[in-house]
Amino acid sequence: MNESETTKERVTTEASRGKASEEGVMSGESTVPHHEKDNAAAHLHDQILPTDPSTKTGRITQQGRGGQPASEDRTGQPTTIDNGVRRTGSPDSPRIPTGVANMENETPVAVNIRPRYSKFLETTGKKVLVRNCSMEEVVQKIQEGCPLWKVRGVNKWFQRHYKVDIDNMCLVGESKKWWSPGGGVVPLVEITEIREGWKTDTFNKVSSHTEKLKEKGGGAGDEPVLEENKCFSIIHGQGGRDVLDLVASTEEERDAWVTGLSHLVQSVKALHEEKQYDVWLRKQFEEADKDNNGSLNFSECCALLKQLNIKMDKIHAKKLFNQANTSKQKRDGEQVLEVEEFVAFYHALLKMPEVEKLYKKYCSEKTGLMSADQLCAFLHKEQGLTDYDHSQATKLMNEFEISNLKDQGYMTQDGFYHLLLSDMFDVFNCNHQNEIHQDMNQPLSHYFIDSSHNTYLTGHQLAGESSVEGYISALKRGCRLLELDLWDGDDGEPIIYHGHTLTSKITLADVLRDGIKLYAFEASPYPVILSIENHLSLDQQRTMVKLMKDILGDMLATDPVPDDITVIPSPEALKNKIIVRAKKPKETPDEQTDHLLYSSEVEDDDEDDDDQDSIDYIDSDDGAAQSKKDFFTPHLLTLYRSFKSSKKRKQSSTKKRRMSQPQKPHKPLAPELRQIVNVLEGKKFLNFQDAFETYKCVNTPSIGETKAKGLFESYPDDFLKFTEGHVTKVYPLGTRTDSSNLKPYPFWSVGCQIVALNMQTEDKANFYNDALFKSNANCGYVLKPDILLKKEPYSPSELSDRYTKVIRVTVLSGQHLPNSAKKGDIVDPYVQVKVRGHPLDKQKQRTKVVKNNGFNPVWNETLELRIKVPYVSLIYFSLRDESSLARDPVLALCCIPFNSLTTGYRFVHLTDLGSKSLAPSALFVHISISDN
Repeated sequence: MNESETTKERVTTEASRGKASEEGVMSGESTVPHHEKDNAAAHLHDQILPTDPSTKTGRITQQGRGGQPASEDRTGQPTTIDNGVRRTGSPDSPRIPTGVANMENETPVAVNIRPRYSKFLETTGKKVLVRNCSMEEVVQKIQEGCPLWKVRGVNKWFQRHYKVDIDNMCLVGESKKWWSPGGGVVPLVEITEIREGWKTDTFNKVSSHTEKLKEKGGGAGDEPVLEENKCFSIIHGQGGRDVLDLVASTEEERDAWVTGLSHLVQSVKALHEEKQYDVWLRKQFEEADKDNNGSLNFSECCALLKQLNIKMDKIHAKKLFNQANTSKQKRDGEQVLEVEEFVAFYHALLKMPEVEKLYKKYCSEKTGLMSADQLCAFLHKEQGLTDYDHSQATKLMNEFEISNLKDQGYMTQDGFYHLLLSDMFDVFNCNHQNEIHQDMNQPLSHYFIDSSHNTYLTGHQLAGESSVEGYISALKRGCRLLELDLWDGDDGEPIIYHGHTLTSKITLADVLRDGIKLYAFEASPYPVILSIENHLSLDQQRTMVKLMKDILGDMLATDPVPDDITVIPSPEALKNKIIVRAKKPKETPDEQTDHLLYSSEVEDDDEDDDDQDSIDYIDSDDGAAQSKKDFFTPHLLTLYRSFKSSKKRKQSSTKKRRMSQPQKPHKPLAPELRQIVNVLEGKKFLNFQDAFETYKCVNTPSIGETKAKGLFESYPDDFLKFTEGHVTKVYPLGTRTDSSNLKPYPFWSVGCQIVALNMQTEDKANFYNDALFKSNANCGYVLKPDILLKKEPYSPSELSDRYTKVIRVTVLSGQHLPNSAKKGDIVDPYVQVKVRGHPLDKQKQRTKVVKNNGFNPVWNETLELRIKVPYVSLIYFSLRDESSLARDPVLALCCIPFNSLTTGYRFVHLTDLGSKSLAPSALFVHISISDN
């Protein structure tokens, strides 16, 4: 091994050892081998979390109140109360927040544990967890923990001892009763938000109950009285769907938890993102180290090979093991690998022939190193980055080269590999993902709008939960259109739920106050649209208007539009504004009499499609909904049949009335609605001829899935012409009671701006939706291509070769591919590349199968895709595992809009169906695009 390789490996070892330790913290596995727990790490830990001998053996007793005399704990140390903070021992002892004690029994305090990320902090020189003295105290307090009330409902209060497990970077809830489950374990990296006060569904439900208790002078028994300044909520899990509601004993205690947890969560996530690749490397070592002794024997290495998804005969595996075992250290008479040797073993496995070939093509034959000029040549010839010069190439080398050879102006193969893995060479244009790069000054009708259907639901359409969290989750992921299904509430205030079903109910006030007002512009500054399904009486319509104006204030767009308006405003002009999309009453001379003005029928997103039992519009490739037989429980099946029968009777009765009555009176609308409905005014859609004659630019229809499909198939040119100037919404079939979705891309291909999706469902439709809106920094608005705005000649019904592009995808190799949950064996992977967009462009190509290798399979196959309408197309990578017993399971995915597809040598970073990263799983490809 030459000197440069030795230097490279040594630097890689140090960086990997440090970076990866944090992943072990988050995975809950034993992380740092014994031999790494050195004095330097211990000293660093003392800097982060000051050691107090009393906390190692002492127990905290019930907290006193201000003015109470001092007491003693079980160690004999005096205990005093100082400004609401309990202090044990000498005046210099660290402070413990009030309420730390168990209310009934003494609670043991965890001994100080040296954090397993200490080596990372040492090697990087970063104190990422605690940056000042006050934060040190806060972190120590929440590490020691205290009893908190876990709230699950009005009469569901559970006392648990909560603490932060610094060693494994997770929040732990422990019950004082051995037979009772605790509060669970929440990894800090999975926490998406920490909220103060009453800002969740559970707290909203119990707050009124608590107010009554307070009026009576307190809670019953041990149940505390709920005070908002003592409450906080932890939002966690995939997509932030799980909520942990907690009540502290004092406001100071609550603040300590919120401050400390927020700091730790932010720090851990920063580490996780920055060091993701090396975090994964350390995790492999820990998972292979079954007995946690800091080393691997040969059998553990063989187990690692299987875990890494690679099949290798024992002779070759033993050869690699012996090559890596330079220290010849033994354990129980067996030779073992230490962590540095494991890194060498890993790099022996890691070799990617295709990357190595590419590197050797441009590096110096004499030194085996790459200079800045040679890197420039690669960037110019292979990646099309002709504007990069010597100085810019040098900056890249300094950023990605991990050895000290960068100081001499050279890049090693490892540095080149990390450069290729970076966002810069992602197959999905990184600038499109991270920057709002499109013109945001065109009319709203020129944009696709990220939209949700029945936003309030978190599950089933007939018996699911309605939740403010549905709105918060949608807004945080960039959704810009929210649906509010409004019905009269018993107490005179509007409620939201899926009418005539068993879904739970939430109040409009809670949704506006705790969801929309707080989160409307967290992910994007561009306008939020509230699509109202209005089933309210006149009085509660007025209440709705008042609530919106009072709660949303200046955020609500209330300026009336002129009668002669010809173009609706742009997203830029409506920045930080909330738009109400609803039916609007017409003015009449009788307005002052408070008689109600009549307008169109209430918009009901189920009215057009409920006579259809099913629709075969999501094919098997795109995640068809489950059949009713497979999906429904007996109870839900009965409910579904009852629901459907009731709707059919209603429709039959409606048809009879229409035949017997020449004209049906329209639903009355309160005149106050004109104060909040302006740029998007709902109007019933009959047909395109009527719409072309009667619609103003502000009129916006809602079209059910079945009707929209018919229009798309029969009148695609009219559909496109109509969507050029009118914001059009398509919503899912009413019988999709399992919250499945329609395919969005056919309607996008004719310019439909709003394709409303059930965002609580993890499926292909949402996966495509995420890909499209990621192409403009996830701001919720994507500018439609020129062919959909008649800036370029185009007819969806008469395609020519004018815009045809040929994409050649050379699938070179893969790395660290995920295992198949169905097979439970080493995978036999192959890659499919699909096109989705215009129906005539639907196609797929695939590679051959590589047997028994999910670690570094090589395909080196070129797939050719000819696309007639590329500008409305999505390029879809699907990694599958060949199976002889069942349908080939999907292992990982990636989807890129054509306009965001980059060329040259690229890595396809893979995710699961919910868009969760599966790093470091990736495909190495070469992309070229040419005209027909």
